[in-house]
Amino acid sequence: MSTFDDANIGSKQIVVIGVSGSGKSTVGAALAKRLGRTFVDGDDLHSADAVALMTAGTPLTDADRWPWLARIRSVLRGDEPVVIACSALRRRYRDLLRQSGNVVFVHLDIDEQEAEDRLGQRQGHFMRAGMVQSQFDALERASADETDVAVVGEGDLEMVVDRAAALVRDLQPGASTVPLLAEGSPDHRIDRAELDALVVDLARTEILDRGCRRVLLVPPDQTRLHSQAGPITVRLRDELMAAGCEVGVLPALGTHVAMGDDAAALLFGTGLRADELLVHDWRDGLRHRGEIRADEVAAVTAGRFVEPVDVAVDAQLFEDWDLVVSVGQVVPHEVIGMANFTKNLIVGLGGAPTIHRSHWVGAVCGMESIMGRASSPVRDLLDAAFDRFVAPDVDVLWLLSVVEDTADGAALRGLFAGRGGSDESGGAAYRAAAALAAQVNVEVVEAPLDRAVCWLDPEEMHSTWLGNKAIYRTRMAMADEGELVVLAPGVRRFGEDDQVDALIRRHGYRGTPATMAAVDADPALAANLSAAAHLIHGSSEGRFRIVYCTDPATGGLTEQEVTSVGFEWRPLADELDRLGVTGTEPTGPRADRDGAPYFYVANPALGLWSVGDVRTSG
Repeated sequence: MSTFDDANIGSKQIVVIGVSGSGKSTVGAALAKRLGRTFVDGDDLHSADAVALMTAGTPLTDADRWPWLARIRSVLRGDEPVVIACSALRRRYRDLLRQSGNVVFVHLDIDEQEAEDRLGQRQGHFMRAGMVQSQFDALERASADETDVAVVGEGDLEMVVDRAAALVRDLQPGASTVPLLAEGSPDHRIDRAELDALVVDLARTEILDRGCRRVLLVPPDQTRLHSQAGPITVRLRDELMAAGCEVGVLPALGTHVAMGDDAAALLFGTGLRADELLVHDWRDGLRHRGEIRADEVAAVTAGRFVEPVDVAVDAQLFEDWDLVVSVGQVVPHEVIGMANFTKNLIVGLGGAPTIHRSHWVGAVCGMESIMGRASSPVRDLLDAAFDRFVAPDVDVLWLLSVVEDTADGAALRGLFAGRGGSDESGGAAYRAAAALAAQVNVEVVEAPLDRAVCWLDPEEMHSTWLGNKAIYRTRMAMADEGELVVLAPGVRRFGEDDQVDALIRRHGYRGTPATMAAVDADPALAANLSAAAHLIHGSSEGRFRIVYCTDPATGGLTEQEVTSVGFEWRPLADELDRLGVTGTEPTGPRADRDGAPYFYVANPALGLWSVGDVRTSG
């Protein structure tokens, strides 16, 4: 018997796939033993309800399989390499497992009669010989672009294991799906001329040449001012309208207030007025699309949240557009890990139930384990929501930017484009953009920061709902008992929405235990779980002090308002003078008027600071 070890195979996670009776468990266990790995039988991860269905001779539906596949994906994302047996008969099942990031497949190919014979001899297993036909009906053999799948035919166990080990050695994880556009690097700066050329080329090749004549553009609002989404949206609209297209623009507001004239001018310049924009109504202007079942949510969150997630999205998205173009920035994010892609539509154009529960999932799963990562429990849920409930009816082209905050201002480092869901070129574009964002938007500090200062651009940040990015993005760099100073010249309220503002004023930023108790005691907060998540995110959990500096004389929050929610307060003018800053300084170490050091963050929305390196894909 030939010998292979992990030096040959590396850290690849191996999934042995095939119909029932193909020998997945036998071969998988033998291959794991050969490689010195743990073997996991996917059948053991089925729920009791699923086993009962199969025992009764009822094939599982996709809705039954998604929670099971989510459990298998969680195993594949573990720290130790494994060999796992899982049928994964359809392409979409394999695509979900590919989200583990380092997986390859060994398909045990067997004919139908042999499978019938083997299952006929098996005792005590829920899969019966009479169900073999349904397995072969479901089987989708690997297509040409599934270059991470090796096919192994029948033979004795030793030969099959030898062949599988040899093939796995040469497989590269990930199907060969690539972005339509992947332009950029950490050292490249895309100027306006290059950006215009890239956008115009995409408009022609991916929109006009495909015969699209009714197009909906979905940019963010002004809270993503530096994303370049404004110029991209205006350039696209102009190019398409010049070609005779009907173009709508629907900003992905989420729970933010509708854009007025000042906000529209800030993001779009003179290219788009506020009265030309469609408005997202996150409470009433929705279409219910489906539900992610509670057992799948439980599997994705490792049991931290066990309620279903309703998927409701802006009805305007489904008004027979030939194409929807989602424009936005991939950047570290406190709820989902890396912002944008499916989040721009499922949350940015989402309804209250979807927004509330997805944000709460991020909170209960722990933002420190999520921020800066391309994959997260919330990402898994939102990708699933889009792939199952939106993608079948809406053709989407994604334009994703990556922007770095530099001493010379915001620099556009990359532009990525793709179509469709997480397993298509759209997902490939997101993953490529997230990889670049991890390089340019995540800064690892050498030691915990005893004192950090964040400037909130008054044109962007009018509420703590937005301004608390200063807390989210620096919390993993802050020292215990440290001080975070938030310079907030434009912050005038807590929530973007009156109802949410009232909830923040009522409960304050008092940490996870207090917020969980408040959810149990206050039905209004329980009905607004995104607000509850925000209360958790905005607290230091008592680990470091947070000082908001506002200017009540110009309409900013007062000392009493700031301290009532659990923050400390100082007058903005006094603190600016003490620190020696005006809001125009670049990010980096500084000293105040007395020579005391601090770390200054010019724009917390464009980065993530951490003592440990969080730049992983899992």
